[in-house]
Amino acid sequence: MISNFIFSPVIAGISWEPEIRGALTVLVGSLVLFGSVWLILNTNLGNRLGTLISLAGFFGWMFIMGIVWWIYGIGLQGDRPTWEPREIVFGDPSESESDVAQLGTDDVTTMRASELVELYCPGLVDATTAVQRQRYVEGNADIAINYDAPKPYCTESVAEKLAVDEESLADEMRADNLQLVTDAGDRGISDSRVLNDADLEDKIVQRIDDQKRKLGQLTLSDLAAINGDIIEDARADGILDFNNWNLLSSSAAGEAIATADAFLVSDPATPFYGGSSDDFFVLDTFQKGGKPKRGSDGIGDRVWNEIRNTVVFWHPTNTVVVTVAPTLDKELVPGEAPPFSEVDTEGQLVNVVMVRNLGTLRLPAALTTIGSALAFLGLCYMLHLRDKELIRRTEEWDESPAT
Repeated sequence: MISNFIFSPVIAGISWEPEIRGALTVLVGSLVLFGSVWLILNTNLGNRLGTLISLAGFFGWMFIMGIVWWIYGIGLQGDRPTWEPREIVFGDPSESESDVAQLGTDDVTTMRASELVELYCPGLVDATTAVQRQRYVEGNADIAINYDAPKPYCTESVAEKLAVDEESLADEMRADNLQLVTDAGDRGISDSRVLNDADLEDKIVQRIDDQKRKLGQLTLSDLAAINGDIIEDARADGILDFNNWNLLSSSAAGEAIATADAFLVSDPATPFYGGSSDDFFVLDTFQKGGKPKRGSDGIGDRVWNEIRNTVVFWHPTNTVVVTVAPTLDKELVPGEAPPFSEVDTEGQLVNVVMVRNLGTLRLPAALTTIGSALAFLGLCYMLHLRDKELIRRTEEWDESPAT
């Protein structure tokens, strides 16, 4: 009874799947695999020679596996590349003492995303609103937009992030309210969600205004994620100028934004400490440094970029700046969806400056490959010396006179 009580924690620990049992399974499997080979070689070749051949085979196999791990970044892995926060700049970035000061308001040329779309794709938002209304009225989602695009990127996917179909939105809200009235009448109950005509119209006006303000917060990084060609055209025409910094799309900056979000709510030096990501709105993300990027998607540029980056062993500092703005405090309305995050235009901007830490992802694999190669060569050399010594002794034996 006592022995069962004493050993029960041990048994419970061994049965814990992620750690002890998994480690024991790998250990036993390795001992059975390598041990059986070593045992067979030892019984046939002797202890010393069998051990040398077993170890040579093992390290030769580890050398090959290490090469695969090293190339593909799998197997034994070190720390993955991460973004490390280095500086917080409140307000205008020109207050920074680093290169981030180049992003100051007086040093860059920018434009709202909505204005940029209207400049390069005039009338696209209105055409998108019209076709959305037509689809709603006719109940046909396959109706094509009637718009003569001046640029290849002037598509409906760009404008739908800005278009607000006010009439269809109002019709949907009236239909929803009428459905509530019908359901309440069928059940013989009073539903507090039912609105009278005056309150309904006020709610419609408010909903349309909210939708316009929500879509009006489209950032340049968001627009670059939809189609980056419009950003490139604006930079080529001098409409956008980020003073030697690159604008990252919100999709390309996903990891940096996630790191900045976690940092802003966990660092006591930020105004969002202890809060959540709903307390701020991510604006634009800028990048500078790192290894050169290819100029185009052509085969020549791809090959040349790979060769150049392979030859250049050093890694220039890669810096990103994630700009966020505080949001307005809004109350949750029972029975309704949470309100959208709205930028507080009177709030102070916060710029999170981060540097890329390339980590040590392939370092364990590299050390394993190099170490296994040296061990394999050393063991092969020992076997070579043994063979030479065996040959020498055999020749001496053959040349010695018979007794």
